[in-house]
Amino acid sequence: MLRFSVTFFRVLRVVDMQTISRPLSFYSRAALFILLFFGALSVNAQGVITGKLVDSATGKPLYMATVTVFKASDTTVVTYRLSGEDGSFRIPGLAADLPYRLIVSFTGFGVYRKEFRLSAAEPGLNLGTITLFPDTKDLDEVLVVAERPPMVIRKDTVEFNANAFKTLPNALVEDLLKKLPGVQVDKQGNIMVNGKRVNRILVDGKNFFGSDPKMASRNLPSNVIDKIQVTDDKDELLENGDDNLNNVGKVINLTFKKGVKKGLFGKAYAGGGGGINGSRFEGGAIANIFRDTLQVSLLGYSNNLNRPGFGWSDLMQTGGLGRNRDVSGGGNNSSNNSNFGSNISINGINFGGMSRLGGVTTSNGLGFNLNHSPNKKKSFFAQYYFGQVHTDAETDNNTRIFNGDTIITNKSLYNTVLRGNTHTFGAGMNLKPDTLTTITATASYIIGGENNRSRNDQSGTNNFLGDLNNGNVNINGNTRNNILRESFSLTRLSKNKTGRRISFAQGVVWNRKNTDSYTDALIHYLYPRQFDSLTNQLRTEQVPTWFAYAGVNYREPLGKKWFLRAGTRYEYENLKNDVATFDKDGTRYDQQNNDLSSLFLRNSNKYQASTGLEFKHKGLAITPGVRYQYQQFENRVSYIPDPLIQKQSNVLPQLEITYKKLTVNFSRDVQLPEYRYLIPVRNNTNPYVINLGNTGLLPAIMNQVSANLNTFNPKNNLNVWSWGEAYIANNDVMQSITVDESGIQTIQPINADGSKRVAANFGLNQDIKYKNSFTFSWNVGTWTEYRESKFFYNGALGNQKWLNSNVWSNLGFNWDDKLEVRPAYSFSYMSVKNTNPRFTPARSFDQTLGTELVFRYIKHVIFDTELRYLNNNAFADPQYRRMFMWNAGVNFTFFKDERAVLRLYGNDLLNQTRNTDIIPYQNTVRTTYSNILGQYFLATFTYNLRPAGAKKKVGGGWSLW
Repeated sequence: MLRFSVTFFRVLRVVDMQTISRPLSFYSRAALFILLFFGALSVNAQGVITGKLVDSATGKPLYMATVTVFKASDTTVVTYRLSGEDGSFRIPGLAADLPYRLIVSFTGFGVYRKEFRLSAAEPGLNLGTITLFPDTKDLDEVLVVAERPPMVIRKDTVEFNANAFKTLPNALVEDLLKKLPGVQVDKQGNIMVNGKRVNRILVDGKNFFGSDPKMASRNLPSNVIDKIQVTDDKDELLENGDDNLNNVGKVINLTFKKGVKKGLFGKAYAGGGGGINGSRFEGGAIANIFRDTLQVSLLGYSNNLNRPGFGWSDLMQTGGLGRNRDVSGGGNNSSNNSNFGSNISINGINFGGMSRLGGVTTSNGLGFNLNHSPNKKKSFFAQYYFGQVHTDAETDNNTRIFNGDTIITNKSLYNTVLRGNTHTFGAGMNLKPDTLTTITATASYIIGGENNRSRNDQSGTNNFLGDLNNGNVNINGNTRNNILRESFSLTRLSKNKTGRRISFAQGVVWNRKNTDSYTDALIHYLYPRQFDSLTNQLRTEQVPTWFAYAGVNYREPLGKKWFLRAGTRYEYENLKNDVATFDKDGTRYDQQNNDLSSLFLRNSNKYQASTGLEFKHKGLAITPGVRYQYQQFENRVSYIPDPLIQKQSNVLPQLEITYKKLTVNFSRDVQLPEYRYLIPVRNNTNPYVINLGNTGLLPAIMNQVSANLNTFNPKNNLNVWSWGEAYIANNDVMQSITVDESGIQTIQPINADGSKRVAANFGLNQDIKYKNSFTFSWNVGTWTEYRESKFFYNGALGNQKWLNSNVWSNLGFNWDDKLEVRPAYSFSYMSVKNTNPRFTPARSFDQTLGTELVFRYIKHVIFDTELRYLNNNAFADPQYRRMFMWNAGVNFTFFKDERAVLRLYGNDLLNQTRNTDIIPYQNTVRTTYSNILGQYFLATFTYNLRPAGAKKKVGGGWSLW
């Protein structure tokens, strides 16, 4: 481990000398010093205890049993390990002449206890073969609370003891999750466990404000959590129609402490302050009430800190967007972006948090969540939440378009005020009438609206011809969105034959989107001839959509090793797009422009039937299959007399090979083009960029192969995860761009062959306990994507090759929970090349080095700070190329059980933060500068309401990071 870390920082030093300035060299040396210092401490820890665990009944080794070492004097956790496949365990780093207690715990077996003491003369102790005896009692009934290990494996569930991981007194569940081994939480709050996405967070097995993990992780206080249970997403397994756990994400279940379940708990907070860009505030409250079978949660918030009160992955699913398996954490993607807020928007509606435009956002919201479980066979839930946003954004864009030695530069200054709100209603039930049947039904309804007022002052120049145009565009856009979603699923297992299963799933999505865009523009064209263009128009767009599906999957065992799989699915879509454009006559928009108006209708029917034969032997499973797919879609355009009918009949092969934790998939698919690419009329809402549709687009044919691997070595707490994907597509949708002599762009989608993509993730992480009071952890990961596709620019064909690669590494040091230090380093590289020599290649390299620190030495006073250095070689201006970001806070705890916390916080203390971004794409490079929160200071008071009977202790005695 020490050798790896030294090598890593040696590489870092080489990068530092070649690419960045002296301050980064200092941090590299400082990080290396810290690592060598703590590594030297670990050399002296020579004590080790070993043994082997076996089942008393069978004599077989026990795999993944938890072996925990406590201090015998006060039952403080020292360290722990899990037994290997051969039942053996090895626990190093134990001090001499200290009384210890070793506890072995394994689900379904009695607890083994052993008192021991190591000496300098005999630092090693071999316990030999330890026999565990079966026990029908639950581990919680056998173990004393103080002897609960930090981690236990219960069949297919990993369970963490929350008391073993110390957090700040006002910490949220998200902060607690960051402490758990193998868990990663990015700046946007997305959660990964050993490289697998977390789809949902449940609270005591029940939904909490829908299925978005951030609803629980960013709103619930950590000090009420007793256990964190991580398991595979069985619901997604049923959706996939197979039994491969490697292909599904994770579900986290939070269980509350016993006292919490008998009353009211929650928290309230309020804070205010100011900075160089105005006053700042935050406030909110969450209350949870438990009464036997009833759980009620209330939530409200308001802030102007670019923080969303809600996450909205439910809306992502409602909008028909699939889950994304890419994990790109770590790098900044050539962006010196300091906001680090998060947001989500569907069909043009923003639902909270930082706007997609950047800028400063005020967010308000409230919510209600109810769960009722009258018994183990029935569970019902109901939800409502309201979100409101107000964003002020100012964006300075500089776009350079390269064509040989000619460069067209478009400069624009956007000023935008965005206001939006949404209401979301949800209800559902889970029924288990017997042990063989599972029924799930959900329904949700969303009402959203957004108003976007923007002014764009833009100009274009040619490096040979001079000024091409200048002018301003004012747009007032109003969007209204209604989404209704319903789903139902039923799974039935066979009572007589193990492995036989039939499942049925059905769903309906109705979406009505209406958009009104008022454009007032005055553009002065200077080349090739001078004239003025005045645009005063209203463009209305109505898009009602129906989507319905129904499917059945069946699995039949043909023997011990052979299984038959079969399935069928039907999908129906009805989409209408009604575009009407009106020119202004006096004060009214009542002169319809037929050239910019159209009615587009699409009806599509898709039928699928699939079958496959699965072979299983030990850890190997091979499932070849074939899918027949028939599609018929009819497009009607108002000014074309006959409908455009396309039919596709395809036989699509598929293959899945699984060996233990490794899965490889191959599939072929036919994908219809998005409807917005088919709208034939011009969209000139922005007169500088004209978009055209193409009714002749063909479906894309895609061949795809993917692989994923997740493995864990229990002996040394080492997690390894990886994922990769590659595809080749024909008839993929590309952009044909035309720029006229005055600098106005016209973009139309076309089909082209030869699109390629290769993407991969890889990560390692490990947690190590040294001596009695020192914990060390590390993780390293990389994400790389290569894409290749064609595009046309003024009739010239180009084949673009795009490479983006991120590498990140984090270390963690914890000294007796008094001092926590987390240094981190990441870099990203981006390159865009083109086979056409007229299109100039572009590349950028940026890196971030920083550390987080928490200091708890003084009772009731906790210091925390974060310092980062960012360097991006794509920026010529030093104030954007290099910057230091320093945030710091101090927390004072008050009252009994530290119920109250006063936090004094400073953001961007050095006042160096800038929101900048450089994006190379095709033959363009766009540079963006946006307004930000900037430097501010905030004082926030938080009061935690804890029910009687809840544990008084906040956090635990040590941390695994």
